[in-house]
Amino acid sequence: MRRPLFTAWVLPLALLAAGCSDRNAAQTAAARAPQGAAMLSLDVCGQPVHYDRIAQQAVTSDVNITEMFLYLGLGSRLVAYSGIPSIAEISPQLRPVLQRLPNLSSQEMNMETLLGTGADFVFAGWGYGFRPGGITPQRLSSHGIASYVLSESCIHVQKRERIALDDALLDMENISRIFGVAQQTRPRIEKLRTSLALLRQQMQGNPTTRPRVFVYDSGQETPTTAGHFGMPQAMLDEAGATNIFADLPNNWPQGNWEDVIERDPEWIVIIDYGRPSAQGKIDFLLQKKELEAVSAIRNRRFFVMSYAEATPGPRNIEATQRLAATLHPEHRISIQPVAFSAGDLP
Repeated sequence: MRRPLFTAWVLPLALLAAGCSDRNAAQTAAARAPQGAAMLSLDVCGQPVHYDRIAQQAVTSDVNITEMFLYLGLGSRLVAYSGIPSIAEISPQLRPVLQRLPNLSSQEMNMETLLGTGADFVFAGWGYGFRPGGITPQRLSSHGIASYVLSESCIHVQKRERIALDDALLDMENISRIFGVAQQTRPRIEKLRTSLALLRQQMQGNPTTRPRVFVYDSGQETPTTAGHFGMPQAMLDEAGATNIFADLPNNWPQGNWEDVIERDPEWIVIIDYGRPSAQGKIDFLLQKKELEAVSAIRNRRFFVMSYAEATPGPRNIEATQRLAATLHPEHRISIQPVAFSAGDLP
C-alpha cells in the first residue's frame, strides 16, 4: 500500500504542535516573498491558504498526482518526483519527462532530499506523501515552500459530504492558478469536463438495477478497499453501481471478508498496481474458499482498473466510462481516451 491507512488521526492538534516549532522560520520565509507578488487565496481542505508568488519549481508525490501535474503541461516546472515505485505505472507518453528527473523516493518524501531540489512548491496529499510526523504542509511552509493538498485526501483533516469526479478537475484548476497558467490549461481541463458531461448525459434515466461492487485494492488477511470518500466511490456513483463498503467513512480503509460474503458483490473491481498483479489478485480471490458463493466469484465478474485510474487524476473519467459501459451496456456509453502529451505549455 502506498496510501497509508489513517483511521484515527488527531491531525489538527498534531499539526499545530509541529507548526509552532517552525513559526519563526515561517515568518522569516514570508518576509522574503517578492514585493508586489500577486496574492492568491484558495480553499484547501476547508482552510484558506494564501500563495504570495507564482510557483516555479515543483515536486510531486505519487503516480496520480504526477500525472495530473504533467497532464496540465507543467513538465518544465517539475524538478523531482516521489512516491512512484516504478516508472512503468506512469502513462507511456509521460515517461520521458520522469526519465530526466530525480526520483526522491519510491515511497515517502524526505525533507533533506526535498530541500536539495530547490523546489518552491510540493503537490501531494494525506496518504499521498503527506503524513503526521513526516512531511506536512506546515513543515514545508517553515522552509518557505508552498504546497497544495489533493482534495480526496482532505477527508483525514476535515468533514466532507461526498467525493465527486469534479474534485480532480478542481484540483487541476487550482494547480493551474498557483502556477499562473489557468488560461493556457483551460482547454485541457475542459476536454475532461466535456467527457464527464457526455457520460452523465448517456447515463440519464437511472439504471433499473445498480450492481453491488466490491473494490479490492490489496490485502489477504484483511482487504483494503475504497470507502465512502475514495475516488472509486465517485466512479461507481457515475457508473450506476453501489459500493458495498460505502458505509466506511474514509477513502482507503480496511474492510473484512465477512462483510464481503454477507453483502454479496455482483462485480469486483481490481486495483492493479504492485505485486501481485491484477491476475494474481483475481487468482487469490478465486482460490479463497469462503468466497466461492459470492456472486462475482461464481460468475467471474472482474473489472480491472489501474492505480492511476482509481486515484484522483486525469484518467478517472475514461475509466468510469469503461466501467459504466461494462455494467450497463444498454446505455451505449462512449469511451473517450484521455490525451496525454509529454509536451509543455507554450
